[in-house]
Amino acid sequence: MIVTAVILAAGLSTRFPGNKLVTEVELDNIKAPLIRHTVRKFIESRVFDSIVVVVGHEKEKVIDAVGLNNVAFVINRRYEEGMSSSVKVGVATVMPYSDIVAIHPGDLPFIKSATLRNLISVASTLRSDGDFVVIPRYVRTGKGGHPLIISKGLLRHVLEIGEETRGLKGFLRKFSNYIVYMPTEDVGTLADVDTPQDLARMASTK
Repeated sequence: MIVTAVILAAGLSTRFPGNKLVTEVELDNIKAPLIRHTVRKFIESRVFDSIVVVVGHEKEKVIDAVGLNNVAFVINRRYEEGMSSSVKVGVATVMPYSDIVAIHPGDLPFIKSATLRNLISVASTLRSDGDFVVIPRYVRTGKGGHPLIISKGLLRHVLEIGEETRGLKGFLRKFSNYIVYMPTEDVGTLADVDTPQDLARMASTK
């Protein structure tokens, strides 16, 4: 069983001054670029055979900011079209060899490695029953978060998404019968960084 992570890091960061993914952040007593923290969580979970980071906007800066071994990069040359384009580039790259794929935005660095391990554990138990989408659900609000864990059989349908159908949200509506929610108390599954205020708020709680 090959488990792969696709981390989306190609966007324009329009609501953040500069590129938020390369902004230095202190997390877990480590000061590093935001995107490095996100990728580090996936490495430290020790459940992913392959980690692929999709880059586009300021790709050289983002690649340098990741600065970690055993990470592959794929370039989305159409990143200005929106996140859906990055999802499709990443999934198309890993689909031939992956049994389970986790799709995660690069601006959610606060997720816990233990949460990632739990999500893959749930996904592994579901494999014998057919296709699935596992989503973490924050217990205090009941809201679903990231990453999305998608079985091999559904990956080809991810390639059909587009911004006009709200990207992965359209995919989830279409395949809602395949969704399995995993309850979690990890607010990091929801805490994306769109503004400096988001970053300051979450950093102050860690």
